[in-house]
Amino acid sequence: MNSSKKIAKESKEGEIGKVSPQIFEYKKSFVMSYGELSSLQIKYETYGRLNKDRSNAILVCHALTGDHHVAGISDEDERKGWWDHAVGPGKAIDTSEYFVICSNVLGACQGSTGPTSINPLTQKPYGMTFPDLTIKDMVSAQKLLLDHLMIKSLYSVVGGSMGGMQALQWVVEFPSFVKSAMIIAATAQHSAQTIAFNEVGRTSIKRDPHWNNGEYTSETRPEAGLAVARMMAHITYLSDKAMAEKFGRDLMIAGDEQDQKSENNQFTVESYLHYQGFKFVDRFDANTYLKLTKALDRFDLVGDNGLDENLKNVSAKVMVVGFTSDWLYTPSQNKMIAESLQRLGKNASYLEIDHDHGHDSFLLNSHDFLRLIKLFLKGENLVKPVHQESQKSRHSNNRSNVKKEADLKVISGWVKKDEKVLDLGCGRGILLEHLRETKNVKGLGVDYDSTKAAACISRGVNVYQGDIRNALSMLSDNSFDWVVFSRMVEELPEPGQVILDALRVGKRVAVSFVNHGYWRNRLHFSRYGSRITNDVYSEKWEKSHPLNHFSIKEFESFCNPSVELKKPFRLGRKVFHHGNWRTECRWIPNLRAGLAIYELVRV
Repeated sequence: MNSSKKIAKESKEGEIGKVSPQIFEYKKSFVMSYGELSSLQIKYETYGRLNKDRSNAILVCHALTGDHHVAGISDEDERKGWWDHAVGPGKAIDTSEYFVICSNVLGACQGSTGPTSINPLTQKPYGMTFPDLTIKDMVSAQKLLLDHLMIKSLYSVVGGSMGGMQALQWVVEFPSFVKSAMIIAATAQHSAQTIAFNEVGRTSIKRDPHWNNGEYTSETRPEAGLAVARMMAHITYLSDKAMAEKFGRDLMIAGDEQDQKSENNQFTVESYLHYQGFKFVDRFDANTYLKLTKALDRFDLVGDNGLDENLKNVSAKVMVVGFTSDWLYTPSQNKMIAESLQRLGKNASYLEIDHDHGHDSFLLNSHDFLRLIKLFLKGENLVKPVHQESQKSRHSNNRSNVKKEADLKVISGWVKKDEKVLDLGCGRGILLEHLRETKNVKGLGVDYDSTKAAACISRGVNVYQGDIRNALSMLSDNSFDWVVFSRMVEELPEPGQVILDALRVGKRVAVSFVNHGYWRNRLHFSRYGSRITNDVYSEKWEKSHPLNHFSIKEFESFCNPSVELKKPFRLGRKVFHHGNWRTECRWIPNLRAGLAIYELVRV
């Protein structure tokens, strides 16, 4: 896998420069979920060029208060695009390779048809007579735009927050049209808490004396209500930690004790929120805010039938990304989407980035996040030189590499062509990549480490970043032919129960572990009174993770209990390697073997 330095060296970042927006006009009737428009227009920008077979198009979908201007410098107001650090030549979404489109959504107020637009039937602004809006309506309008641009398929659709919900709707609504999707900091349905926050914002607008049931003018806008709505929403975009670090309890004006008790003395965070509200009213429309937030609240892919039912026809490769500090669309809400897709056997991954910036993390210039976008879009093409180098190292004879991969060679020999494999503690996805390339195996890896999960993405391996027990709990019975524990069970709490759960999910379980009954381990402990350290477990005890050291004898005792405690599996094949992990050990393995590999077969 590439290091960050190598990626920076391989891709020189350039700037898009000045960008002019375009207008797509659809002069036919457009039927929406709750109404109909006699015509519509969509304002959009494009970056890069379509290739000859028109297969390199990426649609970027914006969030609630975003717009079509995603990158470059707008020739209308000299404004830099809201994701300029992510979109451009050599950047995460590389416009020297992809043709990127971003449109202002239907119902918005930055040039697309919405409440601020003139209704051709009345020659007055739609205002609140604009039909109630859904995410599906937005996507349907985007599809008309893509048809106009003669785009036959999307290489990818990418979006965060409301944009992520659009990306999710795309893979549901047009499954054969979208090849891949990156759903970032999103949700399949709003929680009651999120709906409540939105309702407070909407109420503040409607209670503004200038709202006038939506029939206000540019001179008499409900600015106070809209500003409060923005302030409320902005709180949900940040994390408690980020706000504490940025503002704390600092006051705008330092003074004596009496000054600090004064009601007129503002905390820094108060001033910041008032500034955000003041700035927002100059670029956004109150009726639009009402319509868009209600569209978000209506979005529900869970419904009465459940998320699995609504995602069953998805065929795109999907990556869902959550952020640890996001409490608006929490990691668990993002996981819910990925877990449903993975439960259905779809080509899907879930990754979680540890950021302190809350929901807005996807808008920041984060190296880890931008690198993940690039890895997902380019995959193996990006890491080919490093991949080839790792292939060579796989076959090298140095002791460390032999030990790391000895059990994987045995397990890969057991797996048959076209089977499905769940690799628990998959690391960088080497086993699943090898099985895919040699045996057309469909696989899913699980690993808690974000760096290793990102390496899986670079190899084109589906991965679930998270706890092994959680991964097993969300998977259906008999959903895999094999479940693999490659030197992982010793790191788990209650490993016996985890193995039994794995046998519910898979027909067979492969377990490999270091035998701590091995004679060198015994000798070292009897001579020195301490456990052995080597190139497999090189860390000292105070730096290592919890390990349940056990022997072959103890494992077989678990596998062969008394009649009263009969287990729902039988022992299948077993392979033991000497301490060098190269040669097979055929007798007294509990004393002479350094590595044990077992097949457990459900009965």
